[in-house]
Amino acid sequence: MDFSASYTENLPAVLERLNISLAFTSYQAGRLMLVRSDGQQLDVNYKNFHRPMGLAVTPDSLTLGVFTQVIKFQREDGLLAQMKQPLPPIPDDMTAPTIHVKDAEAPAARAQPHEIAMTQQRWEAYQQELHQAVDGRVDGCFITRSAHYTGMINIHDIGWGAQGLWAVNSSFSCLCTLGPDASFVPRWKPHFITDLQPEDRCHLNGMAMNDGKPAYVTTFSPFNERGMWRKGSQFNGTLMNVEHNEIMLHGLSMPHSPRCYRGSVYYCNSGEGQVCRLNPSTGQDEVLFEVPGFTRGMDFYGPLLFVGLSKLRQSDVATAPPLARKHGETFSGLWVFNLDTRQLVATLQFTGNVDQIYDVAVLPGCHFPELIEPSHPRMRNHFCFPPLA
Repeated sequence: MDFSASYTENLPAVLERLNISLAFTSYQAGRLMLVRSDGQQLDVNYKNFHRPMGLAVTPDSLTLGVFTQVIKFQREDGLLAQMKQPLPPIPDDMTAPTIHVKDAEAPAARAQPHEIAMTQQRWEAYQQELHQAVDGRVDGCFITRSAHYTGMINIHDIGWGAQGLWAVNSSFSCLCTLGPDASFVPRWKPHFITDLQPEDRCHLNGMAMNDGKPAYVTTFSPFNERGMWRKGSQFNGTLMNVEHNEIMLHGLSMPHSPRCYRGSVYYCNSGEGQVCRLNPSTGQDEVLFEVPGFTRGMDFYGPLLFVGLSKLRQSDVATAPPLARKHGETFSGLWVFNLDTRQLVATLQFTGNVDQIYDVAVLPGCHFPELIEPSHPRMRNHFCFPPLA
Protein backbone atom coordinates (compact mmCIF):
# COMPACT_ATOMS: atom_id res chain seq x y z
CA MET A 1 0.00 0.00 0.00
CA ASP A 2 0.94 3.63 -0.47
CA PHE A 3 0.97 5.31 2.95
CA SER A 4 1.95 8.76 1.65
CA ALA A 5 0.54 11.69 3.61
CA SER A 6 0.79 15.46 3.78
CA TYR A 7 0.06 17.75 6.70
CA THR A 8 -0.19 21.40 7.56
CA GLU A 9 3.04 22.99 8.73
CA ASN A 10 1.72 23.72 12.23
CA LEU A 11 0.58 20.20 13.19
CA PRO A 12 3.96 18.89 14.48
CA ALA A 13 4.32 21.87 16.82
CA VAL A 14 0.72 21.55 18.05
CA LEU A 15 1.21 17.92 19.10
CA GLU A 16 4.65 18.49 20.63
CA ARG A 17 3.57 21.57 22.57
CA LEU A 18 0.53 19.78 24.01
CA ASN A 19 2.62 16.63 24.63
CA ILE A 20 0.07 14.43 22.90
CA SER A 21 0.07 11.98 20.03
CA LEU A 22 -2.75 10.44 18.02
CA ALA A 23 -3.79 6.87 17.35
CA PHE A 24 -6.21 5.93 14.61
CA THR A 25 -7.35 2.81 12.82
CA SER A 26 -7.94 1.87 9.20
CA TYR A 27 -9.68 -1.47 8.65
CA GLN A 28 -9.17 -1.01 4.90
CA ALA A 29 -5.40 -0.62 5.27
CA GLY A 30 -5.16 -3.16 8.10
CA ARG A 31 -3.21 -0.74 10.25
CA LEU A 32 -3.18 0.90 13.65
CA MET A 33 -1.38 4.19 13.08
CA LEU A 34 0.43 6.39 15.58
CA VAL A 35 0.88 10.04 14.64
CA ARG A 36 4.04 11.17 16.43
CA SER A 37 5.88 14.48 16.47
CA ASP A 38 9.29 15.85 17.44
CA GLY A 39 8.02 19.41 17.06
CA GLN A 40 9.49 19.83 13.58
CA GLN A 41 7.96 16.99 11.60
CA LEU A 42 5.44 14.19 11.91
CA ASP A 43 6.22 10.50 11.94
CA VAL A 44 3.28 8.22 11.17
CA ASN A 45 4.07 4.76 12.55
CA TYR A 46 2.13 1.81 11.13
CA LYS A 47 1.28 -1.42 12.97
CA ASN A 48 -0.26 -4.44 11.22
CA PHE A 49 -3.56 -5.79 12.56
CA HIS A 50 -6.42 -7.69 10.97
CA ARG A 51 -9.35 -5.30 10.61
CA PRO A 52 -8.52 -2.79 13.40
CA MET A 53 -11.58 -0.87 14.59
CA GLY A 54 -12.46 0.74 17.94
CA LEU A 55 -9.95 2.36 20.32
CA ALA A 56 -10.19 3.05 24.05
CA VAL A 57 -7.57 5.05 25.96
CA THR A 58 -6.98 5.37 29.70
CA PRO A 59 -4.04 7.09 31.42
CA ASP A 60 -2.17 3.76 31.50
CA SER A 61 -3.46 1.78 28.51
CA LEU A 62 -4.56 1.64 24.89
CA THR A 63 -7.13 -0.99 23.91
CA LEU A 64 -7.88 -2.04 20.35
CA GLY A 65 -10.71 -4.08 18.84
CA VAL A 66 -9.74 -6.21 15.82
CA PHE A 67 -11.27 -8.98 13.70
CA THR A 68 -11.83 -11.61 16.41
CA GLN A 69 -10.02 -10.12 19.41
CA VAL A 70 -9.74 -7.24 21.81
CA ILE A 71 -6.09 -6.44 22.64
CA LYS A 72 -4.93 -4.33 25.57
CA PHE A 73 -1.59 -2.51 25.48
CA GLN A 74 -0.25 -1.32 28.84
CA ARG A 75 1.63 1.96 29.21
CA GLU A 76 5.06 0.94 30.54
CA ASP A 77 7.51 3.82 30.24
CA GLY A 78 9.91 1.97 32.52
CA LEU A 79 10.84 -0.08 29.44
CA LEU A 80 12.06 2.93 27.45
CA ALA A 81 15.73 2.50 28.33
CA GLN A 82 15.64 -1.18 27.33
CA MET A 83 13.81 -0.42 24.10
CA LYS A 84 16.48 2.07 23.09
CA GLN A 85 19.05 -0.72 23.06
CA PRO A 86 19.28 -3.34 20.29
CA LEU A 87 17.50 -6.59 21.09
CA PRO A 88 20.02 -9.41 21.57
CA PRO A 89 19.62 -12.44 19.28
CA ILE A 90 18.06 -15.50 20.85
CA PRO A 91 21.38 -17.40 21.34
CA ASP A 92 22.65 -14.45 23.43
CA ASP A 93 19.44 -14.02 25.43
CA MET A 94 19.46 -15.99 28.67
CA THR A 95 15.67 -15.58 28.98
CA ALA A 96 15.05 -17.40 25.69
CA PRO A 97 14.99 -21.21 25.31
CA THR A 98 17.56 -22.93 23.18
CA ILE A 99 16.20 -23.32 19.68
CA HIS A 100 17.57 -25.75 17.11
CA VAL A 101 16.60 -24.58 13.64
CA LYS A 102 15.49 -27.46 11.43
CA ASP A 103 16.14 -27.64 7.75
CA ALA A 104 13.48 -25.79 5.82
CA GLU A 105 10.80 -27.89 4.21
CA ALA A 106 11.09 -28.39 0.49
CA PRO A 107 9.49 -25.48 -1.37
CA ALA A 108 6.41 -25.97 -3.47
CA ALA A 109 7.14 -27.10 -7.00
CA ARG A 110 5.94 -23.82 -8.48
CA ALA A 111 8.29 -21.69 -6.34
CA GLN A 112 11.42 -20.58 -8.17
CA PRO A 113 14.81 -20.42 -6.41
CA HIS A 114 15.12 -16.66 -6.89
CA GLU A 115 11.64 -16.14 -5.42
CA ILE A 116 12.55 -18.20 -2.35
CA ALA A 117 15.78 -16.23 -1.97
CA MET A 118 14.00 -12.87 -2.22
CA THR A 119 11.39 -13.92 0.34
CA GLN A 120 14.10 -15.07 2.72
CA GLN A 121 16.03 -11.82 2.27
CA ARG A 122 12.97 -9.69 2.96
CA TRP A 123 12.16 -11.72 6.08
CA GLU A 124 15.70 -11.45 7.39
CA ALA A 125 15.79 -7.71 6.75
CA TYR A 126 12.48 -7.27 8.54
CA GLN A 127 13.71 -9.26 11.55
CA GLN A 128 16.91 -7.24 11.68
CA GLU A 129 14.86 -4.06 11.70
CA LEU A 130 12.74 -5.30 14.61
CA HIS A 131 15.88 -6.08 16.61
CA GLN A 132 17.26 -2.56 16.24
CA ALA A 133 16.95 0.03 18.99
CA VAL A 134 13.77 2.09 18.72
CA ASP A 135 13.90 5.71 17.67
CA GLY A 136 15.71 7.79 20.27
CA ARG A 137 12.85 10.30 20.26
CA VAL A 138 10.41 7.74 21.71
CA ASP A 139 8.94 9.01 25.01
CA GLY A 140 6.15 6.51 25.71
CA CYS A 141 5.82 2.72 25.53
CA PHE A 142 2.67 0.65 25.04
CA ILE A 143 3.32 -3.10 25.28
CA THR A 144 0.90 -5.96 24.61
CA ARG A 145 -0.52 -7.14 27.92
CA SER A 146 -3.65 -9.21 27.27
CA ALA A 147 -6.14 -10.35 24.63
CA HIS A 148 -9.70 -11.61 24.67
CA TYR A 149 -11.11 -13.67 21.80
CA THR A 150 -14.63 -12.57 20.90
CA GLY A 151 -15.08 -14.21 17.54
CA MET A 152 -16.16 -12.09 14.57
CA ILE A 153 -18.79 -9.94 16.30
CA ASN A 154 -18.08 -7.05 13.90
CA ILE A 155 -16.75 -5.02 16.81
CA HIS A 156 -17.03 -1.24 16.43
CA ASP A 157 -16.66 1.33 19.24
CA ILE A 158 -15.22 0.25 22.60
CA GLY A 159 -14.87 2.04 25.94
CA TRP A 160 -13.84 1.38 29.53
CA GLY A 161 -16.51 1.72 32.21
CA ALA A 162 -17.33 0.67 35.77
CA GLN A 163 -18.08 -2.88 34.57
CA GLY A 164 -14.90 -3.21 32.55
CA LEU A 165 -14.62 -2.86 28.80
CA TRP A 166 -17.82 -2.25 26.85
CA ALA A 167 -18.02 -2.99 23.13
CA VAL A 168 -20.46 -2.38 20.32
CA ASN A 169 -21.33 -5.82 18.97
CA SER A 170 -22.70 -4.94 15.55
CA SER A 171 -23.26 -8.54 14.45
CA PHE A 172 -25.63 -9.23 17.36
CA SER A 173 -27.09 -5.68 17.49
CA CYS A 174 -26.18 -5.18 21.14
CA LEU A 175 -23.76 -3.65 23.62
CA CYS A 176 -21.69 -6.15 25.52
CA THR A 177 -18.93 -6.54 28.07
CA LEU A 178 -16.21 -9.18 28.04
CA GLY A 179 -15.66 -12.06 30.44
CA PRO A 180 -13.17 -14.94 30.56
CA ASP A 181 -15.78 -17.66 30.11
CA ALA A 182 -17.71 -16.35 27.08
CA SER A 183 -17.19 -14.73 23.71
CA PHE A 184 -19.10 -11.74 25.07
CA VAL A 185 -21.70 -10.86 27.71
CA PRO A 186 -24.73 -9.06 26.19
CA ARG A 187 -25.85 -6.09 28.30
CA TRP A 188 -28.19 -3.95 26.21
CA LYS A 189 -30.02 -3.90 22.90
CA PRO A 190 -32.20 -1.31 21.16
CA HIS A 191 -35.87 -1.71 22.00
CA PHE A 192 -36.74 -2.52 18.38
CA ILE A 193 -34.38 -5.54 18.25
CA THR A 194 -36.36 -8.59 19.31
CA ASP A 195 -33.61 -11.15 19.84
CA LEU A 196 -29.85 -11.56 19.59
CA GLN A 197 -28.84 -13.11 16.29
CA PRO A 198 -25.65 -12.51 14.24
CA GLU A 199 -27.57 -10.62 11.56
CA ASP A 200 -26.41 -6.97 11.89
CA ARG A 201 -30.04 -5.87 11.80
CA CYS A 202 -29.72 -2.12 12.45
CA HIS A 203 -25.96 -1.59 12.18
CA LEU A 204 -25.46 -0.47 15.75
CA ASN A 205 -21.96 1.04 15.56
CA GLY A 206 -21.15 4.04 17.80
CA MET A 207 -21.09 4.34 21.60
CA ALA A 208 -20.55 7.30 23.93
CA MET A 209 -19.45 6.58 27.49
CA ASN A 210 -20.41 8.88 30.38
CA ASP A 211 -19.97 8.41 34.13
CA GLY A 212 -18.60 4.90 33.67
CA LYS A 213 -21.35 3.50 31.47
CA PRO A 214 -22.70 3.72 27.92
CA ALA A 215 -24.88 6.79 27.50
CA TYR A 216 -25.63 7.10 23.76
CA VAL A 217 -25.36 4.94 20.67
CA THR A 218 -25.76 5.39 16.94
CA THR A 219 -27.46 3.04 14.49
CA PHE A 220 -27.93 3.19 10.72
CA SER A 221 -31.62 2.29 11.05
CA PRO A 222 -34.38 1.17 13.43
CA PHE A 223 -34.86 -2.08 11.49
CA ASN A 224 -35.23 -5.54 13.02
CA GLU A 225 -34.42 -7.59 9.95
CA ARG A 226 -31.16 -9.15 8.77
CA GLY A 227 -29.02 -6.52 6.99
CA MET A 228 -32.12 -4.48 6.11
CA TRP A 229 -30.29 -1.19 6.68
CA ARG A 230 -28.36 -1.77 3.45
CA LYS A 231 -31.47 -1.88 1.28
CA GLY A 232 -33.47 1.26 2.11
CA SER A 233 -33.98 4.12 -0.33
CA GLN A 234 -33.76 6.72 2.46
CA PHE A 235 -31.40 7.20 5.37
CA ASN A 236 -32.97 6.85 8.81
CA GLY A 237 -30.01 6.63 11.16
CA THR A 238 -30.56 7.25 14.85
CA LEU A 239 -28.92 8.63 17.97
CA MET A 240 -30.30 6.76 20.99
CA ASN A 241 -30.29 7.30 24.74
CA VAL A 242 -29.12 4.04 26.33
CA GLU A 243 -30.57 4.50 29.83
CA HIS A 244 -34.07 5.19 28.55
CA ASN A 245 -33.67 3.06 25.41
CA GLU A 246 -35.27 5.71 23.27
CA ILE A 247 -34.48 7.42 19.97
CA MET A 248 -33.41 11.04 20.44
CA LEU A 249 -32.65 11.84 16.80
CA HIS A 250 -33.69 10.06 13.62
CA GLY A 251 -33.29 10.64 9.89
CA LEU A 252 -29.50 10.79 10.23
CA SER A 253 -27.20 9.73 7.40
CA MET A 254 -24.97 6.83 8.47
CA PRO A 255 -24.13 8.29 11.91
CA HIS A 256 -21.01 7.26 13.86
CA SER A 257 -18.81 8.08 16.84
CA PRO A 258 -21.06 9.69 19.49
CA ARG A 259 -18.98 11.26 22.27
CA CYS A 260 -19.88 12.98 25.53
CA TYR A 261 -17.78 16.10 26.12
CA ARG A 262 -18.34 19.29 28.10
CA GLY A 263 -21.97 18.43 28.82
CA SER A 264 -22.90 17.90 25.17
CA VAL A 265 -23.21 14.91 22.86
CA TYR A 266 -21.07 15.17 19.74
CA TYR A 267 -21.58 12.80 16.84
CA CYS A 268 -20.68 12.35 13.19
CA ASN A 269 -23.50 12.61 10.68
CA SER A 270 -21.12 10.78 8.43
CA GLY A 271 -23.04 10.57 5.17
CA GLU A 272 -23.37 14.35 5.18
CA GLY A 273 -19.71 14.94 6.10
CA GLN A 274 -20.75 16.68 9.32
CA VAL A 275 -19.74 16.93 12.95
CA CYS A 276 -22.79 17.77 15.05
CA ARG A 277 -23.55 18.66 18.67
CA LEU A 278 -26.68 17.88 20.68
CA ASN A 279 -27.63 19.53 23.95
CA PRO A 280 -29.29 16.59 25.77
CA SER A 281 -31.13 18.93 28.16
CA THR A 282 -32.77 21.18 25.59
CA GLY A 283 -32.74 18.92 22.54
CA GLN A 284 -30.97 21.60 20.50
CA ASP A 285 -29.05 19.96 17.66
CA GLU A 286 -26.56 21.86 15.50
CA VAL A 287 -24.02 21.25 12.77
CA LEU A 288 -20.62 22.46 13.95
CA PHE A 289 -18.40 21.54 11.03
CA GLU A 290 -18.85 20.24 7.50
CA VAL A 291 -15.92 18.68 5.65
CA PRO A 292 -15.17 17.00 2.28
CA GLY A 293 -15.11 13.50 3.69
CA PHE A 294 -17.09 10.78 5.46
CA THR A 295 -16.71 11.77 9.12
CA ARG A 296 -15.94 8.91 11.50
CA GLY A 297 -13.76 8.66 14.61
CA MET A 298 -13.54 11.56 17.06
CA ASP A 299 -11.68 12.62 20.19
CA PHE A 300 -10.93 15.78 22.16
CA TYR A 301 -8.12 17.52 24.00
CA GLY A 302 -8.97 20.82 25.68
CA PRO A 303 -10.69 22.98 23.06
CA LEU A 304 -9.43 20.82 20.19
CA LEU A 305 -11.60 18.31 18.34
CA PHE A 306 -9.89 15.63 16.24
CA VAL A 307 -12.06 13.94 13.62
CA GLY A 308 -11.31 11.30 11.02
CA LEU A 309 -12.27 11.65 7.38
CA SER A 310 -12.72 8.81 4.90
CA LYS A 311 -13.21 8.76 1.18
CA LEU A 312 -16.54 7.62 -0.18
CA ARG A 313 -16.27 4.01 -1.29
CA GLN A 314 -18.16 1.46 -3.31
CA SER A 315 -20.44 -0.49 -1.00
CA ASP A 316 -23.49 -2.70 -1.03
CA VAL A 317 -25.66 0.03 0.51
CA ALA A 318 -28.46 0.72 -1.98
CA THR A 319 -28.40 4.54 -1.77
CA ALA A 320 -25.34 6.76 -2.07
CA PRO A 321 -24.91 9.18 0.87
CA PRO A 322 -25.63 12.91 0.36
CA LEU A 323 -21.89 13.59 0.57
CA ALA A 324 -21.55 12.17 -2.96
CA ARG A 325 -23.70 15.00 -4.32
CA LYS A 326 -21.93 17.71 -2.30
CA HIS A 327 -18.35 16.99 -3.29
CA GLY A 328 -16.79 15.74 -6.48
CA GLU A 329 -13.78 14.57 -4.48
CA THR A 330 -13.58 13.36 -0.90
CA PHE A 331 -10.50 12.96 1.31
CA SER A 332 -9.15 10.71 4.04
CA GLY A 333 -7.12 11.83 7.05
CA LEU A 334 -7.48 13.78 10.28
CA TRP A 335 -8.92 17.27 10.64
CA VAL A 336 -8.36 19.34 13.81
CA PHE A 337 -10.84 22.03 14.88
CA ASN A 338 -10.97 24.53 17.75
CA LEU A 339 -14.36 24.23 19.48
CA ASP A 340 -14.11 27.70 21.02
CA THR A 341 -13.42 29.57 17.78
CA ARG A 342 -14.95 26.98 15.40
CA GLN A 343 -11.88 27.35 13.20
CA LEU A 344 -9.94 24.68 11.37
CA VAL A 345 -6.56 24.34 13.10
CA ALA A 346 -4.64 21.68 11.16
CA THR A 347 -5.00 18.69 8.85
CA LEU A 348 -3.28 15.42 8.04
CA GLN A 349 -4.29 14.10 4.62
CA PHE A 350 -3.47 10.73 3.10
CA THR A 351 -2.36 11.15 -0.49
CA GLY A 352 -1.77 7.45 -1.21
CA ASN A 353 -4.43 4.78 -0.92
CA VAL A 354 -5.28 4.82 2.79
CA ASP A 355 -8.92 5.63 2.11
CA GLN A 356 -10.83 4.58 5.23
CA ILE A 357 -10.42 5.75 8.85
CA TYR A 358 -12.53 4.19 11.59
CA ASP A 359 -11.52 5.50 15.02
CA VAL A 360 -9.36 8.31 16.41
CA ALA A 361 -7.91 8.62 19.92
CA VAL A 362 -5.66 11.12 21.69
CA LEU A 363 -2.72 9.64 23.62
CA PRO A 364 -1.87 12.17 26.37
CA GLY A 365 1.48 12.53 28.06
CA CYS A 366 3.66 11.48 25.11
CA HIS A 367 4.30 12.99 21.70
CA PHE A 368 6.45 10.19 20.22
CA PRO A 369 5.16 6.81 21.52
CA GLU A 370 6.08 3.29 20.46
CA LEU A 371 3.80 0.25 20.56
CA ILE A 372 5.05 -3.34 20.88
CA GLU A 373 2.56 -5.57 19.12
CA PRO A 374 1.92 -9.24 20.08
CA SER A 375 4.25 -10.72 17.46
CA HIS A 376 7.17 -8.38 18.12
CA PRO A 377 10.36 -10.18 19.23
CA ARG A 378 10.73 -7.73 22.14
CA MET A 379 7.79 -9.48 23.78
CA ARG A 380 10.12 -12.28 24.80
CA ASN A 381 12.17 -10.31 27.34
CA HIS A 382 10.51 -6.95 28.08
CA PHE A 383 9.04 -7.77 31.48
CA CYS A 384 6.81 -5.71 33.75
CA PHE A 385 5.83 -6.96 37.21
CA PRO A 386 5.12 -5.66 40.73
CA PRO A 387 7.34 -6.30 43.75
CA LEU A 388 7.24 -9.71 45.41
CA ALA A 389 4.12 -9.88 47.56
